[in-house]
Amino acid sequence: MELALILPVLVLLLLGMLQVGVVLQDYLQLQQAVEQGARVASLGQGDASVLQTVAQSSPSLNPSALSVTVLPAAANCQSGTDVTVQGTYSVSVSIPLLSSLLGSQVQISSQSVMCME
Repeated sequence: MELALILPVLVLLLLGMLQVGVVLQDYLQLQQAVEQGARVASLGQGDASVLQTVAQSSPSLNPSALSVTVLPAAANCQSGTDVTVQGTYSVSVSIPLLSSLLGSQVQISSQSVMCME
């Protein structure tokens, strides 16, 4: 009897921990990719090269759910100024019980600022 009462709560907790792990893994990968993109941007390479670096640094992220912004644009950058690379990613909540609580998508974002060399 006690198991029948507590089992749904335990299953929901375990599934929640699994989903949090997936979101955390995607966040860490996004953070690393944005940092790599900021490094490329700080070397004075173009926006296309930054976007390509971010995409290559995050192979398990869905490219259609990934949005990357580089500010200021490469044409406006000068040595000694800051360049900012910001990435936003939509993580799909794949567990049906949690999607009703959290929604079907969770937005994560990361930003990295580096000085132009």
